[in-house]
Amino acid sequence: MQLTVTNISTSPVYIRDLYTELPPGGSVITERSGSDLSSMEGLIAAMNEGTVSVSIAPSAAEVASGFLTPPQAVQAVDMAPVAAEAVAAGLVILRVSLAAGVGGAPDDVIAYEANALPFKFRVIDAWAMVSTGVALSNLNVYTQAAGAGTLLAGPIDATGTQVARMTGPTASAVATPGATEGLFVRRDDSGIVGELVLLVRRES
Repeated sequence: MQLTVTNISTSPVYIRDLYTELPPGGSVITERSGSDLSSMEGLIAAMNEGTVSVSIAPSAAEVASGFLTPPQAVQAVDMAPVAAEAVAAGLVILRVSLAAGVGGAPDDVIAYEANALPFKFRVIDAWAMVSTGVALSNLNVYTQAAGAGTLLAGPIDATGTQVARMTGPTASAVATPGATEGLFVRRDDSGIVGELVLLVRRES
């Protein structure tokens, strides 16, 4: 990796690990491996004293290795899409919180507005964790509001406090980004509270 050390003090600083004296505002660039840093006691001491700043630029090989990737650097949209006929694929979880409404009438909980789908995906499974149910009510997931567009998942029983899986459709359904396409959870009654989870695979 490329190591850049800069003197941020008003006096010269000698870095014995680099055999270099830096004038005020001066910098030195050197190539080092990551394992070298912990043994550079002079540089560490200067950093602790606040006399130098250090920046690190990983090499192309280090970036390609994947070892430098922080835990949250890979997001759902980074999942590699696969062709529809592909057998193996990675899976993405989509979670939609269902907050309480006034109750007594159907409504839509919007996960993605129309024209805001981040990628094309196929719904593999869906379930709801219902904390407040409403008698004779279900949840359904569509690509458009008010039960329009493609039915992606449902019905899912929302009559009581339970975890319920969808009972249809009998084949997986695909959501494709477009001007009218989003992700909408249609509640038979806005009083239903809980969480809805979709297990999807990203497709090309």
